[in-house]
Amino acid sequence: MKNIRTLFLFLLPLAFISCTDTREELEIKADGSGTLVMKSDLSKMLEIVKGFAGENDLAKDGLDRPLDTTMMMKNYIDTAKDVPADKKELLRNGKVHVVMNVKESIGKFDMNFPFTSTDKLQQLYASLNSSSGGLKNLFDGMGKNLPKGGSEEQGNDKSMPQIASVYDITVKDGLYSRKVNKERYDAFTSAMKLDELKQMGSMLGAMDYTLSVKLPRQIKKVSNSKVILSSDKKTLTLKTDLMETFEHPELLALDIEY
Repeated sequence: MKNIRTLFLFLLPLAFISCTDTREELEIKADGSGTLVMKSDLSKMLEIVKGFAGENDLAKDGLDRPLDTTMMMKNYIDTAKDVPADKKELLRNGKVHVVMNVKESIGKFDMNFPFTSTDKLQQLYASLNSSSGGLKNLFDGMGKNLPKGGSEEQGNDKSMPQIASVYDITVKDGLYSRKVNKERYDAFTSAMKLDELKQMGSMLGAMDYTLSVKLPRQIKKVSNSKVILSSDKKTLTLKTDLMETFEHPELLALDIEY
């Protein structure tokens, strides 16, 4: 299949918006600094890729060889298109770890972004989830690190949103709040075509979105009844079915007081 490379590169931005097992890990330290990590497992997606391609196809497009690489954002952010200068500074110290083995159906994207204050964290969330600074845009300057082909083959849909973009996130000392923004949720459902996502979901099986928040003090109050607290009450975990979350985004909404 001569278009297998195009298909593969098209799947990369989808890793952050749909049809993958996703884990969001947030740690906030006592001084307000911390780390935001986004982990996506593309293994089920790669099964679909393999269904379109034989051994010769994979070899032709450079997908028969394992890939394990870490990309530092500072090496690419200055050349990333459609990302304003202030947002570049927020993302500059981030890094992306990519593990890809199509033949073994192993695909993992780990994105790590440090921040220096809760105010910067709030700005970081806004930057990652916006159409002018979203995760998909960051790959525009990274194509040379992927198997054959460049970022120009990934498509030109710059406005494709992430599920996280439907939330208004407020962060300050003692409070973390994630609320559904109806206007952005309506835009998300329109762009993503939920009926088509459901059809893909039926092929891939169950997929989860897991949110983990580690705080410097014990949690006093949390609004979502599905949350699981650690024994020291400083870390919470919220796990939802991704397809259900697409239809009912309030499943990932919560207020935390600590």
